Amino acid sequence: MNVRIVIALRFFANLGLRYGIRFGLGAAIGLSALGTAYPARAQDGATFLQEAIPLAVQSQRETGVPASVTLAQAVWETGRGVSPIGEAKNYFGIKASVAADGTVHVGPLAEGWVWAWTKEWNGARYVAQRERFRKYRTMQDSFRDHGLLLATAPRYRDAMRAVDDPREFARRIAAAGYATSPTYAADLIRVMDAENFYQYDLPRNAAQLLGQSETLSVNPGEIFQIYFDTRNAGFGAWSPTAQYALANLDDQAFHTQVIALDQLVPPERVKRWVITLFAPQTPGVYTTAWQMQHGENKFGPRMEIQVNVRANENYVWRVGLGIILLALGGGGAYVWRARRKTKSTRA
Repeated sequence: MNVRIVIALRFFANLGLRYGIRFGLGAAIGLSALGTAYPARAQDGATFLQEAIPLAVQSQRETGVPASVTLAQAVWETGRGVSPIGEAKNYFGIKASVAADGTVHVGPLAEGWVWAWTKEWNGARYVAQRERFRKYRTMQDSFRDHGLLLATAPRYRDAMRAVDDPREFARRIAAAGYATSPTYAADLIRVMDAENFYQYDLPRNAAQLLGQSETLSVNPGEIFQIYFDTRNAGFGAWSPTAQYALANLDDQAFHTQVIALDQLVPPERVKRWVITLFAPQTPGVYTTAWQMQHGENKFGPRMEIQVNVRANENYVWRVGLGIILLALGGGGAYVWRARRKTKSTRA
């Protein structure tokens, strides 16, 4: 979690040959300590990102940690995937901790730990130190552990309040001591900006329509139900206490406006909305439209279902009878007026 990279001649050769980084006599050893430019693109770097991007996105779904920050840290800490602390598959420089009795703790996902040299900023200069770092079985375990650490450690609580702002999130994890480098936040932001890693960030609120009722035919005044299957495609959980709902979009025909959420829907889970409606009394083709809503803000696709309110036999009979009565009523009134006029003339 601090500025680090294993001191090894082979590692320096890889960096020099693949990325063209020049190390002066006074240059710091860790990539974070360089404080200038991060490694340029290379073929193995592109392969690294192909693997890292879906892992960072999945981490955001699980923890809320911005995918852009996760990617920037992985690029910066390992030289674009070149050196995840030797064979430790540690892409974020996460250290193991040592208890007072000497027990080494590596967290729930690491399989062990390794010794590695690192450079730490002591306020005036970088100092070489030998530290214990977590060792992982897979790259996926490293990414998951990174997200879990940031989402659950008390020291990063303030950063987790800024998950909707990746740049501010980077500043806050740096301020909380993720790395000792005084330029760590600026370094991460420079990587995010240059690579446009923001394009991989999930929105807090997003919905995907997976299925819905087909066009319905109902009778006037009939009670019927429709449904929509929506997947939570964002990184925030839909919660009843947070005012998530399904909102009717200015549709007065069916007299139903908002359906409150009745269960917790974590990211990637599917919610089936079942809506009970009353058909209008007047036959015709109606459209009922709906959209997800969080507080006063709507999100996700507009979802529509057509409802055909058919004219049944009883309705036709009633309408026909009404027309007949109207006609008779009109004829009776005409006869009454004619008779009244005749009587007036005779008088």
